[in-house]
Amino acid sequence: MAKRSVYPVIFTDLDGTLLDHHGYSAKPADQLVGRLSQQSLAEIIPVTSKTYAELLWLKQEIPLPFSLCVTENGSVIHGPEGYFRIEHSPSETITLGIAYPTILDQIGKLPASLRHHFRGFADMSAEAVVDATGLALDDARRAKDRQATEPFLWSGTDDELESLAAIVGNAGLRIQRGGRFYHLTGHATKEQAMVQIIKIIDRQKPDCDVISIALGDGPNDLAMIEAADFGVIMPNPQGVTIESTKPRVRTASLPGPAGWVIAVTEILAELGLNLRQS
Repeated sequence: MAKRSVYPVIFTDLDGTLLDHHGYSAKPADQLVGRLSQQSLAEIIPVTSKTYAELLWLKQEIPLPFSLCVTENGSVIHGPEGYFRIEHSPSETITLGIAYPTILDQIGKLPASLRHHFRGFADMSAEAVVDATGLALDDARRAKDRQATEPFLWSGTDDELESLAAIVGNAGLRIQRGGRFYHLTGHATKEQAMVQIIKIIDRQKPDCDVISIALGDGPNDLAMIEAADFGVIMPNPQGVTIESTKPRVRTASLPGPAGWVIAVTEILAELGLNLRQS
């Protein structure tokens, strides 16, 4: 019986993982990504908290060949035109979370006593987002172009925030706390997006063993990392490094893209895949 081919699918966080935390450079990982793509040896799938507009802009700035990506922390999967079949119709996206218009509709239904304390990106002009985030104006516009999550500032009490959480929870939404911003989102996760994509690629490649590799440096990456066939925790010099006791999870020897290259190269070698020198 012929040996089945191995096809790795690499799910990667961006900031602090594939990209350097300081200058957002992908070097030296960009070279490895390019070789993997050129040789059709593996598929690279960015899985990020960024919006799709932000990711497309980043793709222009840093050539990263990918056909599939996951945005807004697992809420939306994007593919080429007609890639997915949704209710027997071709589609470019799968929304695992709650669609943005539905989120805005729920915000509009909040009691005035709570709505008064809620200031989301949809309430802000691009200039106001600049003031709140420090982003450049064009970056703020791309950050406002949302599909399934809403960052917001909260000026109420903790008790009022609990009341807000209970109300939006009845609509299938949850509140996640970030740094300065909270995020109103559905229950989609990066792990769920990874599982969905693997199912799709499994169907497309019935003669291959599809192997998932997941890399990330933040708490919102951990479930994805632990669910993958090979998980990699990236050291985070700027914060607390996440930890796992799962035997399939390792920690990269270096942070950022340099550690990404080492970890991915090691895993590919363990799978018996050797890159041709370009």
